[in-house]
Amino acid sequence: MSGSGVPGFVTAPGFEEAARAFDDQIRRGLHFGAQIEVWLGDRRVLSRWGGYRDSRGVRPVEADTPFAAYSATKALTAACVHKLADEGRLDLDAPVAAYWPDFAARGKGGITVAHVLLHQAGIPGKADLPELLSWLIPGGGARRAAARRPEHAPGEKTIYHAFTGGFVLGEVIRRVTGRTAADYLRREFLSPLGMEDSWPGLPLRKLGGASGIHTADPEQAGAARVFSNPLYRRLYLPAASLNTTARDLVRFYRMLRDGGELEGRRYLSRAAVERATALRYDGPDARSGMRIRWSLGFGLGGYSPFPDRDIRHMGRGGTERTFGHSGQGGCAFGWADPPSGLAFAFTCNRFQDLPGAHLRFQELADACWDAA
Repeated sequence: MSGSGVPGFVTAPGFEEAARAFDDQIRRGLHFGAQIEVWLGDRRVLSRWGGYRDSRGVRPVEADTPFAAYSATKALTAACVHKLADEGRLDLDAPVAAYWPDFAARGKGGITVAHVLLHQAGIPGKADLPELLSWLIPGGGARRAAARRPEHAPGEKTIYHAFTGGFVLGEVIRRVTGRTAADYLRREFLSPLGMEDSWPGLPLRKLGGASGIHTADPEQAGAARVFSNPLYRRLYLPAASLNTTARDLVRFYRMLRDGGELEGRRYLSRAAVERATALRYDGPDARSGMRIRWSLGFGLGGYSPFPDRDIRHMGRGGTERTFGHSGQGGCAFGWADPPSGLAFAFTCNRFQDLPGAHLRFQELADACWDAA
């Protein structure tokens, strides 16, 4: 792939190495296709896409090709919750049951909205067959979350909630606003931000133009199969089902980087963004044992989760002021760093194992930090 000859590609001086790293990852087979979009302040400094939507090399990736973002979705759901708190319609320190009384069942009355955002609610769950089948029933995921018995007291441990926390936050959004989480996200963020190629649940009519979902890690084959099924890919799970492009995702992070405002329109107050992205937990995930830094809905930079390897997915320039969220197997990642002015978004279509996903991100991020 030659960047200079492709209409729409942008490589600002200094970002040539980042462009080469992006191209090289496709050549090495880390993924079949990908997109990257990087801004430094008010300048687009890297805009690139390449490879194929499928594993056969038939359908090229374009700038507007939607990719499954998996858990990168969590950041947008968190932004919806923080917007409601910003407007005084929701208290982050209030029990979830204050907005959804049924959630108090089986000893969950003390779990707050903040506990859910911090993965400290004690209901991490797993995607077994009954859980997967419940997602096909409107409201099924939320009802199963409400029926769970917590594994520990709220705030006692931090265990990553892959999907259950999203169902809880989505139901809180619905009960506070009267709109589904997907409708609220579209109305308050996707549409006004101009994220025209982003879909909270991919409509069937868009499936043919979207990237496929593939895996290089056998342990993630089940996840790839489930969300390759059109019945599941059309669903909106507030923790996992945004389909988006790097160009769209970076607009969201530019807005957060700039204190909740983009192109003259305010989406969140500066105080809300600071509250959302401030360090709230730095320590081990009680299930995996790996180190994690959480704010209220975002992961933070400046550390390696691996005790024996220094791999930093937001790059070696990241600190606890750097915030964002990645998707399963490294399929998507958005982050922003207000001190430097960097806003970064990347999408691809092949899962790697966790160290491999982090290395993929670090290669790209380090090249951007070197150029910034």
